[in-house]
Amino acid sequence: MGPAFLLAFPLLLALSTPCDACECKIQHPQTFYCMSDIVIIGNILEHGRDTALKRSYRINITQILKIPKKIPPITSVYTPKDWGSCGYEVRTSQQSQLLIAGYLRKGALYFTRCHMVYFWYRLTDEQRLGFQELYKNGCKCQIQPCLLCWRHCPQPDRRECVWRQKDCNYRIWNGDQSLYSMCAPRPDGHCGWTRIDILNYHRETTPPPPRQTTPEMLYIM
Repeated sequence: MGPAFLLAFPLLLALSTPCDACECKIQHPQTFYCMSDIVIIGNILEHGRDTALKRSYRINITQILKIPKKIPPITSVYTPKDWGSCGYEVRTSQQSQLLIAGYLRKGALYFTRCHMVYFWYRLTDEQRLGFQELYKNGCKCQIQPCLLCWRHCPQPDRRECVWRQKDCNYRIWNGDQSLYSMCAPRPDGHCGWTRIDILNYHRETTPPPPRQTTPEMLYIM
């Protein structure tokens, strides 16, 4: 084991969120969106039927931000029951407008504490627009935290953005790159940081189908 690894090892531990046997890698919000099978906003209504291994909650989905095709309606979500397996536990009987980015297993939505589970209203306007419209445009890019930040950060590859935070204090809710920016492809093919412009962004709309003309309409015109 080389000295470079010994120097970096304490930092690697700091970049994880230990929870007994559960360790979660700190991720940028865009990475949570891109790596998740499904991203929704919903209201957790009550506990469902638990099993020996998983805990369930009944949910009312108010907005779907990302979902594969041909998925049946989702009325429950599941999480490991064991706290050491990163299981999530609702601390109140209800939680409203909760952003959940999870994974699918046999058509059911699962998530853990290592996935993004957060109140929608606590996100910045830029983060909300990212989840609703923009993060999907950057899923071909990779966001890499600058691990050895006491030295110069390495130059990113063509498809990477280096995520920098002051003093290596990586928090998903700190810093401009987490709160207000995304990593997206540029015209030259390289990925780079860009600030999300909520004031000048025009949401995508589906144009109406072309109007069909009939002989009668042509005659009137």
